[in-house]
Amino acid sequence: MEQESTYKNIAVIGLGAAGGLVSVLLSKNPYNRVVGFDTKEPFSTLLPTGGGRCNLTYNEEDIREFAKNYPRGEKFLLSVFSRFNQQKTRKLFEDLGIKTYVQKDDRVFPVSDSSQKTVKILNSHLDNPNFSLKKEKVINIVKTENGFEVKTPNESYFFDYVIVATGGSKNSFELAEKLNHKIIEPKPSLCALDIKEKYLYKLSGVNFKDIQIKSVFNNKKFTTVYGDILFAHKFITGPAVFKVSALTAYENFDEKSPLELYLKLTSYTKEDIEEELRNNQKKSVKNVFSKFAPLSFIEAISNFNNIDCEKQSAQLKKQEKHILTEAIINLKLNAQKRIKDSEIVTAGGVDLKEINPKTMESKIVKGLYFIGEILDVDGYTGGFNLQNCWSGAYICAQNFN
Repeated sequence: MEQESTYKNIAVIGLGAAGGLVSVLLSKNPYNRVVGFDTKEPFSTLLPTGGGRCNLTYNEEDIREFAKNYPRGEKFLLSVFSRFNQQKTRKLFEDLGIKTYVQKDDRVFPVSDSSQKTVKILNSHLDNPNFSLKKEKVINIVKTENGFEVKTPNESYFFDYVIVATGGSKNSFELAEKLNHKIIEPKPSLCALDIKEKYLYKLSGVNFKDIQIKSVFNNKKFTTVYGDILFAHKFITGPAVFKVSALTAYENFDEKSPLELYLKLTSYTKEDIEEELRNNQKKSVKNVFSKFAPLSFIEAISNFNNIDCEKQSAQLKKQEKHILTEAIINLKLNAQKRIKDSEIVTAGGVDLKEINPKTMESKIVKGLYFIGEILDVDGYTGGFNLQNCWSGAYICAQNFN
């Protein structure tokens, strides 16, 4: 019976990426007793990631460069990643039976290319006597004299330690607030953007690779971003658009005061286009310009501006040439709102000033830990948000081993 007192009773609230992994790591220690609370199956949030292939992280060895991919949390994460980076993450997953590989775009995936298989392997590590699952929603966490009381609609449970990994939901932030933690206002991040330009709605399904986007709102300029975009009905989406939405998450743009976007759709320059026109004066306008952008895009721009794109390029008026060239190298779009419920992650969360990045423990409540998206951390697409979860989970687990 004396040995019983050496057990650490730990509650993990939320079993997504961060909560799931910390449960796996903690339950490997026979002196930990881990109880996970979630209404869903552990790791189920991983299933849609990477288009069902599970984009685990991103292959960048320089942690300073890696941390630049987080609009919020960069400084905090430098400390976190100095302790557990993407290389150590890949080694950890390999130790767990999940081999990985690096795509050409530096995103990291499991060799199986399957979120389902990845989740199955991770869950197999929770099938041990040191872990138990309660499929109950936690409605309150109370600090007691000897630890914590975790309340669900069914009953109350008592623990020595609590790890909160509930993601960016309203309930998550309410739990943290009740424990006297400051919440940075949550905002949707990584969203599709509704655009004013109706004449481009017909381009649904047209995509551009490796473009550049500059964004301006109320004369405030944001970091230039690069990546792919996809035109959909009434909105634009894709990695580059998600970056813009993350950078502007706290800007209140609308129809009357839109977010201005300037898109360079090609690596070609104005001079390249002019040279192509000079060398192909007998070719039709649409044939010349389709070297620089999809034909459907050239036709949409031409139709909107009453330009006959069937005529020979030699017949193009100076203003017409300017309109078509500008559309390719500096297309202006006006984003009037974020597409509702399209966000992938949430900006905002528990104030990082209240968390110790060396342990992930709260500076306000001893024995309480926060990991994952509940923190005021959000990154671009490409495995960055999951890396925040993996690193936080590993560092947190080290406190109990």
